[in-house]
Amino acid sequence: MEVRFENGWNGHNWMAERMNGWLREVNNTPRYVAPRADVTEDHDAYHFYVEMPGLKSDAIEVRVEDGTLMITAERKHTEYPEGTELHRTERYYGSIRRAFALPKDASHDQIRASYTDGVLELKVEKRPESKPVKIQIN
Repeated sequence: MEVRFENGWNGHNWMAERMNGWLREVNNTPRYVAPRADVTEDHDAYHFYVEMPGLKSDAIEVRVEDGTLMITAERKHTEYPEGTELHRTERYYGSIRRAFALPKDASHDQIRASYTDGVLELKVEKRPESKPVKIQIN
């Protein structure tokens, strides 16, 4: 759990940032970002749309483990030229993780992934035996 101090005073964010930095140092639990996602379902599949801006596709790993869809990545620190003075750093660097329990009708070996404009799109097909079948009546 991360404790975070926020204030409503415009122009006085320096105090909130100092407090948050101190709280991060005190809290020694592993830190990671859980990216925002949309999950939809249609007749044939489940669709996951996960925001992961600023990453290259080869930095993202997707796997299924014990019925859980696992998405992990690592955002490396930006290297600035020697002598560069940083005035503000707000971007997150480090581990990115998100996990979703897959429904029982999801096919673990029928997953397609694409990454475009900072959004990871995953299509998890439903098992054929779980799809509804319309029976013709004579």
